[in-house]
Amino acid sequence: MMKKISIYLFAAAALLGAGCNDSSDTDKVIPVSAIALDSSLSSGITLVVGQTADIAGKVTVRPENATDKTETYESSDPETVSVDEAGVVKAVKPGLAMVTISVGGKHSHFEVEVKEQRISVESVTLPAELADGATLKLGATLDIAGKATILPSNATDKTESYNSSNPMIASVTEEGIVSAIAIGEATITISVDGKSAQFTLTVEKIAVESVTLPDEWKDGYTMPLSGTLELAGKAAVLPENASNRAESYDSSDKEVATVSAEGVVTPLKAGKTTISITIDGVSASFELTVAADVQVDIETITITDGRWNNSLGTASVELKNGTATYDLYSRLVITPKNQNEGVAYQIVNKDGEFIDIDENGLITCKKVGTATVVVTAKNHKSLAQGNTKKVIFTLNITDSNDLDRTGWSMSASGPIKGTGGNATAALDEVFGTSSFPTASASIPASDATIFGLDRPGKNGAGDTIWFVVDMQQQRSVNYFRIMHQGVRNADRGCRWNGFTLIEGSNDNSEWTPIAENVKLPDMSYKSQLDPNDGGTRNIDDYRTTSNVKFPSTVNYRYLRFVGKATNFTGSNGTCQIAELYLGLAPAAERTAAGVRNL
Repeated sequence: MMKKISIYLFAAAALLGAGCNDSSDTDKVIPVSAIALDSSLSSGITLVVGQTADIAGKVTVRPENATDKTETYESSDPETVSVDEAGVVKAVKPGLAMVTISVGGKHSHFEVEVKEQRISVESVTLPAELADGATLKLGATLDIAGKATILPSNATDKTESYNSSNPMIASVTEEGIVSAIAIGEATITISVDGKSAQFTLTVEKIAVESVTLPDEWKDGYTMPLSGTLELAGKAAVLPENASNRAESYDSSDKEVATVSAEGVVTPLKAGKTTISITIDGVSASFELTVAADVQVDIETITITDGRWNNSLGTASVELKNGTATYDLYSRLVITPKNQNEGVAYQIVNKDGEFIDIDENGLITCKKVGTATVVVTAKNHKSLAQGNTKKVIFTLNITDSNDLDRTGWSMSASGPIKGTGGNATAALDEVFGTSSFPTASASIPASDATIFGLDRPGKNGAGDTIWFVVDMQQQRSVNYFRIMHQGVRNADRGCRWNGFTLIEGSNDNSEWTPIAENVKLPDMSYKSQLDPNDGGTRNIDDYRTTSNVKFPSTVNYRYLRFVGKATNFTGSNGTCQIAELYLGLAPAAERTAAGVRNL
């Protein structure tokens, strides 16, 4: 709707003089050049739903003598803000709208913000379960959001905020989640639009319900006079989240045995005493017998993460700065736990060259290669098969300069054998058992990953065979190293003892010679006790060769290793490799590591 303010200007011209022959009527139109909003509108206005404002005449028109000063009005969103032809603006619903005033083709705008009519909160009350005080166990949480009753129900702002009088006892988030942090009390306040309500929160401990001893103690436990027994942390506590898990200990006869504050039982004389463990007022006890000169023998030794059975174990370590350590004892599971016999360690191949091992089972690695350790009960050192007091452990010691072989693959001049034609068998870090698999521990093909090829002249193979290593991208390399299949006579039936030619390529088509007539070092073996059958037969001094140096550093994606009949030992038809390593070592490190020249 529009309101028109019309101004009509009339000019009358009088005819002067009777003898005058012409006359003129002149109507002058003066256009609007500009309009300006009143300061009360220029910054916008705010209205509450239902409120009105009169904006008629709230513009200044230039020039003042403009012919047509009629004002018209328009709203960008009439459903939010309406305006009639008389210039009355009305707030319809919350939101924003732009109102335009137009005069003589000129326009000016201002913003109208419509707000909901504010209804203040009058009261905030809590439900009985909060108003009378609430209790939480230590570590528990409570959601209090929306639990308060707010009046009137149609209050404009019903946003809740929360506060704790002691956040060290109980904290509360912006979302209303109360967390019990420490034993004690805190006042929790819920505030809404200047009104509030509060309650007392009590945080209680989670009491211990039961203490259970290990099975080996329940029916009594016998220990020698010369030993000690550790109690700390051995008892099972329920619930697992009990607040107080501090243990205290006692001995009923302190002349027989005492218990330290740390839970170490020290026997003093032969006899019996009752040992108690108390946690949060709940106790469990067992009868301890201290016997003089009692020998508790080892019954079984197994090894964690043993491959193929619990008597064989393997691991790899990387030499860094020329050395590395490995805790073998921590891998052993010895029963019974109160045995006092102890274990003995024997390095099977190349004593002291690759590793040292101390009386505590800590291995110090000194050189790249493969070393095998037999662990037996001290008084039961039989190496025969079936000895449950024996485990065999093989440690593969690698070079810190070895390239990461992840994703590498191999191809060959003939069918790949060994483990189902696995093209990654020599690159997968699965290097077989300990070097001495027993008859009762057959090696699954899926685990004993070995790369094999028919030797020259066997099963249709030509007089020259080869395999290619695909490193997936160009890499700088200056040495390689081979781990042979095993150390037994049966595993030595056919081995590479060198290569006629080693070549490099970046397209697997055009090849460039790297080295010729390469001899593999470290092929020696000797007659020695086999730790599985106790008999005498040949086993390797070296399962893994030392690093073999290229004449110079090369950069290729593909490396091809070529062999003829003279490059193989033994008489079996299949030549096999357990692992193949490639690396890049600085000259100083290659020399220090004993890298061989071709």
